[in-house]
Amino acid sequence: MDRTLILAEKEAARYGVEAQFRIEEALPSFEIRSSDGKIVIAAPDSLEILYGVYEFAERFNGWCFFSPGRDEFLPERKKEFPAEGVLLPAKKPLLHRRGFIQEFPFNEETPALFDWMAKNKLNYRLTWMKYYDDLSPELKQAALDRGIAIESGHHNFDYWIPGKVYGKTNPEFFAEINGKRINPSGKSELLLSEQLCTTNPELRKEFVRRMDEYCQAHPEIKTISLVPNDGFGWCECENCAKFYDKNKKGDFYSLSTHVYKADVIYHDLVRDVSAQLRALGRDVTLTFCAYVNYCAPSPGMTLEKGMAIHIAPYWRCINHPLDDPSCETNASYLEDIRKWCSVKKGGQVNIYEYYMGVNFYLSLPMIHWEEMFREMECYNRIGVDGVLTQFHIPHWTAYGTNYRMMALAARGEDCRESICRMLEELFGPDAAEAGEFYRSIRQAMLRMGKCHIPYPRSILRRMALSDFESFHEKALALCAKAPENVLRKELVIWTEYMIRFKKLFDLLLEQKAAEKDVDDFVTWIHTHRNTRVFVHEKFDTYFQAVKTAIRQGSKWVHFNLDWEDAYILKHDETLQ
Repeated sequence: MDRTLILAEKEAARYGVEAQFRIEEALPSFEIRSSDGKIVIAAPDSLEILYGVYEFAERFNGWCFFSPGRDEFLPERKKEFPAEGVLLPAKKPLLHRRGFIQEFPFNEETPALFDWMAKNKLNYRLTWMKYYDDLSPELKQAALDRGIAIESGHHNFDYWIPGKVYGKTNPEFFAEINGKRINPSGKSELLLSEQLCTTNPELRKEFVRRMDEYCQAHPEIKTISLVPNDGFGWCECENCAKFYDKNKKGDFYSLSTHVYKADVIYHDLVRDVSAQLRALGRDVTLTFCAYVNYCAPSPGMTLEKGMAIHIAPYWRCINHPLDDPSCETNASYLEDIRKWCSVKKGGQVNIYEYYMGVNFYLSLPMIHWEEMFREMECYNRIGVDGVLTQFHIPHWTAYGTNYRMMALAARGEDCRESICRMLEELFGPDAAEAGEFYRSIRQAMLRMGKCHIPYPRSILRRMALSDFESFHEKALALCAKAPENVLRKELVIWTEYMIRFKKLFDLLLEQKAAEKDVDDFVTWIHTHRNTRVFVHEKFDTYFQAVKTAIRQGSKWVHFNLDWEDAYILKHDETLQ
C-alpha cells in the first residue's frame, strides 16, 4: 500500500471519517457517496482519496482547517447526510498546479504547513534553493506523502554562479556595465541589479554542469529554475548588447520604463540551457519567470516540453480582476499571460501571485475574494496550468482568507458558497456580521480610487482615518460576542494597527514624524509577537528605512529606492 493511502487511513481515524476507499481511475477528482448509510470516498488516486477525507471532515464532521496548526472542532457544525446518493460529485479542478511560494527558511512550522496544504488541496511549493538545501529527508518525505511537489529555484543566478567564488575565478562571467565588469558584492540577499554575462558560452556550460551536478545530488527534484537575480543590471558587453535595443524601454505597468527590455537575451539563455540539459538526458522541468522588463515572450520564443514559465503580475491592481478591460494595468498583465499560453508547445504556464501584497504591504487590507474566483475561471479558459502565491504564517489573520479562497477557487469551487462556508466556520452564528466587517473593508478600498496597487502609500494616502476607525469598531463588536476566540482578538489588533499606521503615515506625509514616533509604533507591533498579524522581520526592515529618511530629512515614499519611489509618485496621479 502506498504511503499516501496509509496517511489517508490515519487521517480518517484522526478526524472521525468512517469511509471505504475506492480507486476509480476514470474520475477527475474525489467523489463522496453514501450507500446504505456508509460513506464511500472514490478517487482516481490515493492523493485525491486523502483530499476526500479532509473534505468530508470539514463538510460533515465539524472540523475547520483554516489556519496551519490550528485545526478546530466545531461540534455544532456536524451534519447528517442521506443514506443514499452522491454527497459531493467529482469535478475536474480548474488548475492543475496550486501552491505556495516560500521566501523564508523551513522551520518548526513546516510540518503544520504541509498538513494545511494537503487539507486545502494545494500540491506545489516553490522555494529558494538555499532553503531547499536545508530541508530534512523527513520533511521531504512528509511533502511527498501529501502530494506536494517542491521546486528548488526562485532568483538563483547567484546560487548557480556564486559571486564569492566565480568573481575571483571567472570575472568574465559577470555583467559588464559602462565598460567594466562588475565586482559582485553580495550587497543584499537579493543581489539587486547584479546580473551575469549571459551570452558567454562558457558560462552557459557552467550553468548546465552545475544543474546536472545538482540533479545527481537531489534525484527527488523534478523542477529547477533559471531566474535572474532580482532587479535589473543586465550585461552590456559587445555580445550581450546585440540583444538589446536601448531605445526600447520597459513598460509602466511592470515598473521598467527606466530600463531597456531584457526579454530577448534572457529567453535566448533559457532556450540554450534547457536544450543542453535535455541533451544530457535530464528529465527535469526548467522554470523561468516573466517579470519587470522581461514580461512577454520574445519573438520566436516557445514553451517546449520541460519548460515552465512563472508569470508575475507584479504590482497589479487588486480593485479589479485581471480580465477587466477597464483596468489598464491588469489588462496588460492578462495580455502577457495570453501570449505565454499561445506559445505553449508542451510547456506549462503558472501565475506567480502576491495575495499578501507586494514588497512591503505589511498586513494592510487586501480583500478581493470574488475577483480571485473570476480570475481562476479566466485562467482555466486561456490555458494556464497553475497558480502560486507568496505567503507567511505570521500574518495569517490578515491574509489567511486569501490563501483559503485561492485554494478553493483554483479547485473550481463555487464563489458564494465558499465565502459563506468560510465565514460560518470562522464566526458561527456571527457569520453575517463578519461578512459585513470584510465587506466594509472591500467597499472602502473601492471608494478610495479607481485602482489600488497594494503598497502602503496607495491605501494610507487615500483612505481616511475614519475608515480604519470604523473597521476597528466592527472588529471590537465581533470580539465582544466571543472574547476568547483567537481570530476575533487578532482582528482587533489588526484594525488597531491600521489606525496607528495611518496616523504615523500622515505625519510622514507632512514630514512631521520623528524617529521616536517610528520606534513607538514598532515597539507596539512587537508586543504582539504571539499573534498571526505581523511578519516582524519585515516591519523592522521597512521602518529602519523610514527612520533613515527622517534622519536625512528626505521625503518618505516607499523604501528609499529612487526608481521605485519615482513610479509610486506617478501612481499618485494614475491611480486616482
